Amino acid sequence: MRNPLSPIVRLARHLRLQAAEADLAYMEARGPAAIAQQRAHVNRLRAAVQAPPLLPISTEAIRRRIERNAKQVLL
Repeated sequence: MRNPLSPIVRLARHLRLQAAEADLAYMEARGPAAIAQQRAHVNRLRAAVQAPPLLPISTEAIRRRIERNAKQVLL
Protein backbone atom coordinates (compact mmCIF):
# COMPACT_ATOMS: atom_id res chain seq x y z
CA MET A 1 0.00 0.00 0.00
CA ARG A 2 1.42 3.36 -1.04
CA ASN A 3 1.52 6.26 1.31
CA PRO A 4 -0.85 8.96 0.00
CA LEU A 5 1.50 11.68 1.26
CA SER A 6 4.47 10.49 -0.82
CA PRO A 7 3.74 12.73 -3.84
CA ILE A 8 3.37 15.74 -1.55
CA VAL A 9 6.66 14.97 0.20
CA ARG A 10 8.44 14.57 -3.16
CA LEU A 11 6.99 17.86 -4.39
CA ALA A 12 8.10 19.63 -1.20
CA ARG A 13 11.63 18.26 -1.63
CA HIS A 14 11.77 19.46 -5.24
CA LEU A 15 10.47 22.90 -4.25
CA ARG A 16 13.08 23.19 -1.47
CA LEU A 17 15.77 22.18 -3.95
CA GLN A 18 14.62 24.78 -6.48
CA ALA A 19 14.59 27.48 -3.78
CA ALA A 20 18.08 26.51 -2.60
CA GLU A 21 19.42 26.53 -6.17
CA ALA A 22 17.87 29.96 -6.79
CA ASP A 23 19.43 31.31 -3.57
CA LEU A 24 22.80 29.90 -4.54
CA ALA A 25 22.64 31.44 -8.02
CA TYR A 26 21.70 34.81 -6.52
CA MET A 27 24.55 34.68 -3.99
CA GLU A 28 27.08 33.64 -6.62
CA ALA A 29 25.98 36.44 -8.93
CA ARG A 30 25.77 39.05 -6.18
CA GLY A 31 28.94 38.09 -4.30
CA PRO A 32 31.58 40.02 -6.26
CA ALA A 33 29.45 43.17 -6.45
CA ALA A 34 28.62 43.04 -2.73
CA ILE A 35 32.29 42.62 -1.85
CA ALA A 36 33.26 45.56 -4.06
CA GLN A 37 30.56 47.77 -2.51
CA GLN A 38 31.61 46.87 1.03
CA ARG A 39 35.29 47.44 0.19
CA ALA A 40 34.46 50.90 -1.20
CA HIS A 41 32.44 51.70 1.93
CA VAL A 42 35.29 50.61 4.22
CA ASN A 43 37.78 52.64 2.20
CA ARG A 44 35.55 55.74 2.52
CA LEU A 45 35.38 55.23 6.29
CA ARG A 46 39.15 54.69 6.46
CA ALA A 47 39.70 57.89 4.47
CA ALA A 48 37.51 59.78 6.95
CA VAL A 49 39.87 58.79 9.78
CA GLN A 50 42.92 59.29 7.54
CA ALA A 51 43.86 55.60 7.44
CA PRO A 52 45.32 54.14 4.25
CA PRO A 53 42.89 52.27 1.99
CA LEU A 54 42.79 48.50 2.07
CA LEU A 55 44.75 46.68 -0.59
CA PRO A 56 42.57 44.80 -3.09
CA ILE A 57 42.25 41.07 -2.43
CA SER A 58 41.56 38.58 -5.18
CA THR A 59 38.53 36.34 -4.94
CA GLU A 60 40.90 33.37 -4.99
CA ALA A 61 42.66 34.68 -1.87
CA ILE A 62 39.30 35.17 -0.17
CA ARG A 63 38.29 31.60 -1.07
CA ARG A 64 41.58 30.21 0.29
CA ARG A 65 41.19 32.17 3.54
CA ILE A 66 37.61 30.92 4.01
CA GLU A 67 38.66 27.32 3.35
CA ARG A 68 41.60 27.63 5.75
CA ASN A 69 39.36 29.05 8.49
CA ALA A 70 36.80 26.30 7.94
CA LYS A 71 39.50 23.62 8.18
CA GLN A 72 40.81 25.14 11.43
CA VAL A 73 37.33 24.99 12.93
CA LEU A 74 36.84 21.38 11.84
CA LEU A 75 40.25 20.10 12.94
